Amino acid sequence: MTAGQSIATGAEPVLSELVDGVQWLTLNRPDRLNTVTPELYDVLKARVVEAASDRRVKCVVLTGAGKGFCAGKDLKAAASEQSETAGEWLEARIEYLRASSQISKMLHDMEKPTIAMVNGAAAGAGLSLAAACDFRIAGEAAILTSAFVKVGLPGDMGGTWFWTRILGAAKAKRLYLRSERFDAQAALAFGLVDEVVSDDGLKAHVSVLAAQFASSSVTALRFAKAALNAAPTCSLDEMLEIEAVNTALAGVDAAMQA
Repeated sequence: MTAGQSIATGAEPVLSELVDGVQWLTLNRPDRLNTVTPELYDVLKARVVEAASDRRVKCVVLTGAGKGFCAGKDLKAAASEQSETAGEWLEARIEYLRASSQISKMLHDMEKPTIAMVNGAAAGAGLSLAAACDFRIAGEAAILTSAFVKVGLPGDMGGTWFWTRILGAAKAKRLYLRSERFDAQAALAFGLVDEVVSDDGLKAHVSVLAAQFASSSVTALRFAKAALNAAPTCSLDEMLEIEAVNTALAGVDAAMQA
């Protein structure tokens, strides 16, 4: 594949396009503000797995089609879910949540930078998916809220883990227990997003950032992200050792590429 060539799939729940080393993953249910269903999760999980393993992919951008990023679970679709017994429903539901949560884990763990381009409503599971990414860039029209307790749920997709680490425990409790709505500027001030740009300029701005990652050292980004992910649970001595080894290895890689 030549530089600049893109690959796009058809009208699926998740659109996937690779452009100049950047994998764009677009949740594609705009008429429902990209609310999630089992089918969407299945496709998104497959696309994230592919992006993580594809050496052509240097950065991943997650966004939503239309005017929403992801407004959480599709409650209308959930209302039609049926099982023979309550026990069977509970067992199936737990397994479904366990499986779908691996999407968040992969976005967080993969060796490549991940960016959430928040182009509209991000609520519930959508907020968790944004938190799983390394960066969150919002348009002016973005609205962010946990929303879980308002529908009788405590939260899923790793959101409580991610937001506690991003915001700190006190702010994470406020985010979840009060279920406030944050517009883009309030979200920036609270720490939910890293930047706010105009809606018209959002994709161009994110494209520039993603291109910077795509042109950077793959090895340096991989080691830096791994170290930063490990840092909260490592001692200083452990981190100094990780840095020493990784920096030496990255230097060898850079010399070989020269």
